[in-house]
Amino acid sequence: MDHPHHRSNNLEVEDPPRGPTKPVRPNPIPKYISLSTHNFYRHSHADCCQRLICFSCTFLFFLILLFLLAFAATYTILNPQLPKYKVSSIVVDSLNVNPANTMVSTAFTVFIEADNPNKRIGIWYRNAGTVTASFRGDTLCTGDIQQFLQPGNNITLMEIDIKGKSETEPGERAALLEGIAGPPPGEALELHVIARIPVAFRLDNIATIWRFRIDILFTLMLNSIAPGRPVRIESAEQHVEVDYMDWM
Repeated sequence: MDHPHHRSNNLEVEDPPRGPTKPVRPNPIPKYISLSTHNFYRHSHADCCQRLICFSCTFLFFLILLFLLAFAATYTILNPQLPKYKVSSIVVDSLNVNPANTMVSTAFTVFIEADNPNKRIGIWYRNAGTVTASFRGDTLCTGDIQQFLQPGNNITLMEIDIKGKSETEPGERAALLEGIAGPPPGEALELHVIARIPVAFRLDNIATIWRFRIDILFTLMLNSIAPGRPVRIESAEQHVEVDYMDWM
């Protein structure tokens, strides 16, 4: 009896076919940036410059703010007011008009009343103040305002001597001669007086806190400009301009 063949349990199993294998990449190595000494100091210098600029801007901002606060506080407490002026009278010392000559020689004395309404602020009248008299647009004479310090709550009468020689046109000489003789009844002679007054406010007459210049155009209607006769101001108008120079 033939015995059946025994099969071996050790079966060889072939591996399934594989595709092409991918190369294995190594783990990435971290990169380190190397800063040289030159780059390090360059960045440090830039940071210092930025900090210095920021500090300077901040300091300037607070300085301006402090100045504005001081200005507002001073203005509120002191309440500074501009002085007031008016021409109180004019004396014609001389007025020489020669019909045969184009030159006119004049000498006036102008009295200007200066009213300082401030309590703690004095007014310092500095050099270079002038008063000029003009007739029909031509300058007749001019003079200087003397330097002085006016206290607060004070009214001072300034006496200014003005003199000059000028060349005039025939029509102006005729009008001046008419003014000497006196204008017709019911009429007045127009004279312009220009005052340029550089002044300074002084706190308690010690510290100067404000400088400015006041320009005043007085338009005066006079009864006469005859020398040696009383000159009456029939009416007066004024135009004031203020040129602010600086504070403190």
